[in-house]
Amino acid sequence: MASNIAISSPFLKSFVHADVTVGTAKQALLAPITDSYMKRIVVIVQNTSDTANVQVWGDSLGASSTNGIVVFPKSSLVLDNYNGGLWSKSSIAGTSVHVAYSAV
Repeated sequence: MASNIAISSPFLKSFVHADVTVGTAKQALLAPITDSYMKRIVVIVQNTSDTANVQVWGDSLGASSTNGIVVFPKSSLVLDNYNGGLWSKSSIAGTSVHVAYSAV
């Protein structure tokens, strides 16, 4: 099931969307930005599962693969101005996670 996110802001031109199936081991969700001219305005990680908890951690979130930020079922994590990489793992194999970002 595809998820769509829409936010109205004069700075957000469009979103890039991706659905990722996450397992119980560390998996990349989003690569760090390497282009010095590109900056993400917002990153949204949406746990679309009805039952699984998803842990998210990244380059500059101050978290590790053992203590990531928990995104509960049917919940989202929103990061403003985040340009680092993101990784995730789930409490249940085969968990669907939707990632969206807007960049300039």
